[in-house]
This record gives sequence, structure tokens and C-alpha cells, in this order.
Amino acid sequence: MPRIVERVPLMPMTPGTSRVLTVFRYGRAGARPKAYLQAAIHANEFPGTMALHHLAPMLDRAQKAGRIKGEIVIVPTANPIGLSQVLTQTHLGRYDLVGRDNFNRNYHDLAEPVAERVGGKLTNDARRNVNMIRAAGLAVLNEMTPANEIQDQRLQLMRRSIDADIVIDLHCDAQAALHHFISRRDWPAIGDLSAQIGAVAVMYNAPYPFTMTFSGCNGSWWSKLKDMFPDKPIPQACESSTIEFRGQHDVDHALGEADALNLYKFLQRRGIVAGNPGPLPRARCTATPMDGMDVGYAPSAGVLTYLKPEGSKVRKGETICEVIDPIGADPLNARTQVKSRTDGVLFSRRPNGRLAWPGMVIFRIAGPKPLPHRTGKSGLDD
Repeated sequence: MPRIVERVPLMPMTPGTSRVLTVFRYGRAGARPKAYLQAAIHANEFPGTMALHHLAPMLDRAQKAGRIKGEIVIVPTANPIGLSQVLTQTHLGRYDLVGRDNFNRNYHDLAEPVAERVGGKLTNDARRNVNMIRAAGLAVLNEMTPANEIQDQRLQLMRRSIDADIVIDLHCDAQAALHHFISRRDWPAIGDLSAQIGAVAVMYNAPYPFTMTFSGCNGSWWSKLKDMFPDKPIPQACESSTIEFRGQHDVDHALGEADALNLYKFLQRRGIVAGNPGPLPRARCTATPMDGMDVGYAPSAGVLTYLKPEGSKVRKGETICEVIDPIGADPLNARTQVKSRTDGVLFSRRPNGRLAWPGMVIFRIAGPKPLPHRTGKSGLDD
């Protein structure tokens, strides 16, 4: 049986126009485990799309050979709205141009409406509770009526992911080494994914994320329901995480094929696809807290130059980059150094260009210990 291709029309925003969300389905609907993978919810981030481009034929062959034991849902480009945002030869794709929303924020928190539906029906059987909660979550989503196109897009994605055992949202940064954002409650169980993809930094957020990202909405409601009903067995039934496949310009067949193979081996390791994935690669790091992540901000306007490449191990107090005032009276003294405030891994250099402005995020470092100035921060700046 070939893969099923689903084409979902989104609510049109202007007369005579329409956009379509394309979804690939493998295996049998309702089979377990279920994995959901999507890419390019930030529509100008294509390394994940390239990985899914190479993963699809691997899954096509597995489907033909009868090796897919669970259910797999793939959305190669999860944001047709952002795909159309080409302005003066520049592809934008991160923010909705109508309401200025970040496309990876403001997904629905299902914990409370689901709790109202299942609170008096939960049992002492964990599996039965999981099935009941998933059915209630889908029912809540199916009863929602979106008010506009971006709400429709969010809703259509969640309807296909919310009952999955594994959700993987594929992103990238501007310039970065491969890293992985997870929930604290999924560690160390999700460590096999981090190791398989070769992440140089893995950062965990609180079970209740500060910003309701796509990954957060799929995982956090299980944590919340468990805490709402502590006397009932409610497992963390969805491992939901975000993989950042390096930088925006790291789009080529070699990287895409390697990333796809790692995702395929992970699906094998979890029993969704039959076959031997081989030995698990040695992990390149352990997980560190999100509030241990140092975020560097530009202190002034100027030209930005980096002294450290992404993926570097750095020490507290080391200079990561400089902001140069190109019209300063004394050029040699017109350089402002920006230093690390933690030991750790410089996994992200944010800007694509080299013009810095005050308050601009210019780097991120994964550190092992919470930092006082990061308390209460999610780390997922817009």
C-alpha cells in the first residue's frame, strides 16, 4: 500500500486565494506507536524539510516491504502561509504578517478542557486513561472553529499530532550546531534521539513551557493532567521535542540524507519501523537546564564579528564576539566585547547578517547550571 497523501485546504484570507497543507501518512491509522514529524513551521527553515525529503523514500520502501509497524505522519512543510512571504527578494516566514504572531507560538493548551471531560471518568488503568485523554483531546480540537487562516493552520496541525506517542518538530537556527530542546520529564528517556542525531547540546525546559510552542502543546498537557489528578495513573504519553538542524544555510543532500537516516534509525529503535538500527551512537552531551542557557544580547549598534565558531566549548568570561562602531573616532577602541557568562557550548550564533542593534540576540550557550539572570526565562526568544 503506498503512502496516503492528504491535502488540507486552509481558510482563505482574501477572495480568490487559497493555501493547502500537505500531509504524508504511513502505516495503519490507529497503530501504535504513532510518530508525527513536521518541518518548517518557521517557513524559512529548510534543513528539516530536506531531512524529510530524504526520509520519505526510505519510508516508502519500508511501507512497500511491510516494515512499518506503527503509524507515521509527516508534514514536510508545515506552514504554507509563511512559504508565501517573499518580500524584496527575501523570504521571511517566521511571523504572521496579519497579526504579527510567531508561527511557533500560541498553540492550544488542552489540559483544562480535557480535565473537565475526563476528571470523573479516570480509572486506575493507565492505558485506559491514555486512550480516554487522547480521545477527549481530539474531540476538543474537532469542536473548535478557527477565526482566521493562522488559527486554522495551528488547528489542522494539532489534530494530526495530539494523539501521537512521539512528536518531533524540525527547526534550525541562523548559524548553529545541531541541538535539541526537550521537556524535563522526557529526560533521560528521550536521550536515544539526542544521541542518534548527534546533538552537541540538549536543553530541557520545565514541563509547563512558558511559551506554548508546537512541541510544548503536544507534551505539556500530559504533565499538567498528571499533576491535576495525582491519584490516577497518567503517564507522559507523548515525547515531544524540537530538533534544531544546524543553520539556515545548511541545506544540501549530504546533510539531509544523514539526518533522514538518523530519524529512520530512531523510528526503528522505537519499534515503529521494523529492522535493526545498529548500535546507538555515543551521546555527545548530557541535558542541561534551559535557565542555564546564556543568551547574549548586543549592547549597542554596530558591525558584529564573532571570535568563536558555533559548536565551540567556551569558558565563563571568554569573548564570544565584538560589536564594532564603524564610525568611531578611534577605530581600535570602537570595539565592544560580549563575553560568556557560563561555561558551556556555544551552540547558536543568531543573526544571518552582521548588523547589530541594541538588545538583539547574538548568541546562545548551553551551560550546566541555572544562571541568576535567566530565572523565569524560557530561553525561546522570538
